[in-house]
Amino acid sequence: MGKKQHITAFYVEALLLIAVFIGIILTLTRVYGAGRLQSAGAERLTTAVTLAGNAAEALAGAGSEEELLALLDENDNAAAEAGAVCATYGGDLLPAAGGAYTVRVTWEPEALGAGELVKSRITVSHAGLAAPLYTLETAVYRKGAGA
Repeated sequence: MGKKQHITAFYVEALLLIAVFIGIILTLTRVYGAGRLQSAGAERLTTAVTLAGNAAEALAGAGSEEELLALLDENDNAAAEAGAVCATYGGDLLPAAGGAYTVRVTWEPEALGAGELVKSRITVSHAGLAAPLYTLETAVYRKGAGA
């Protein structure tokens, strides 16, 4: 084998190695990009679950829809709607008027024999998404409240 064939073989091997490296780099770039998107979605979902849990605790502590509004209203971030209370929060979970996250808590009382059962649907939405991020259905029983 002559010197010219060695040089040609070297160039062919170098080109193949470069092609393999480019393929690996492109694949890893896609994987990291997809991971970043999934991470952002998981962060939004975690925030939504936390906000729904906080709203459920406020519901459990409220004796009426007005008290629920008072518990959720910080920095003028909450308002009453027909049968529901809506509050907005920023990405840092702090109350913010016009924030990215909207929490809607319904108030549906049912009179029972010795009390009242308040059913509620807590829906957390993000400003940039059409569908709600998270929905929680819960209820609170108040002894003697309906009597």
